[in-house]
Amino acid sequence: MLTQEKTQTYVYATYIRTTPEKLWEALTSGDFSEKYWMGFRIEIEQKAGGRIRILPPKEGGKFGKHDGKVLACEPGKKLVYEFVTDDKDAPEVTAKRNGPSRVTYELKPMGDMVRLLLVHENLLPEDTEKDPDTWRGINNGWPAVLSSLKSLLETGEAITFKSGC
Repeated sequence: MLTQEKTQTYVYATYIRTTPEKLWEALTSGDFSEKYWMGFRIEIEQKAGGRIRILPPKEGGKFGKHDGKVLACEPGKKLVYEFVTDDKDAPEVTAKRNGPSRVTYELKPMGDMVRLLLVHENLLPEDTEKDPDTWRGINNGWPAVLSSLKSLLETGEAITFKSGC
């Protein structure tokens, strides 16, 4: 008998000197996402019930794809989607989770910047990484990705991530 584990929620906010329209494009454009998200490419049908795919870098590696369904879509304001992974390294984690995790982006204009609030729900302890010197784990990966996004939008250059972390 499987027992349901207590889930966790990860929340992260950053402030980006940009417009809601440019930030929305960055969050939903495959060409743009490949620049800041370590080579991952987003493909999304921007409507509730639409499909979202987050494809691994072309170089491959150990990362699997992430597929899901768009749960809410308000362009320039809010995007909510299921985050379903097929990472081959952790099938036991997927089996313990009660359904997919859920990612929410909320965009709020604040003067000449936009607050991007990320909420990632239905997480297990295994989704976080104790080692802070890696890109693995929700707690290390999201800050790295969103810092790279911020850098790209504000300076025109994304952060370059060294492999092996």
